[in-house]
Amino acid sequence: MSPREIIFYETDFGDEPVEGFLAGLEPAVRAKVVRTLEFLRTQQIVPAKFWKKLSGSDLWEVRVEYAGNIYRVLATFAKNNRVILLHAFQKKSQKTPRQDMEIALQRQQRYFQRHGYL
Repeated sequence: MSPREIIFYETDFGDEPVEGFLAGLEPAVRAKVVRTLEFLRTQQIVPAKFWKKLSGSDLWEVRVEYAGNIYRVLATFAKNNRVILLHAFQKKSQKTPRQDMEIALQRQQRYFQRHGYL
């Protein structure tokens, strides 16, 4: 199986919100997120500790913990084994906040409107 392609969602204005979020992280945290994304890109089977489908949606989350803090990158699958990184945030509660889910779902819808799924 070929590796997954990791794509940063791009807004209509050319911004990449997930990349912007990562750029604002401390270097050690950013490095761990990047290592986790590389693991996702290259490994066919990824443990749920790092990559998990969110119940009740077709979104997935990249899961990163560092120094007691929890970070999430919400993503979706697209054609040709692509993973589209839609939204990133630092998690402060047990459940993924609805607002963060909504942002990711809106970006997912916009991505598929522009690029199609198949």
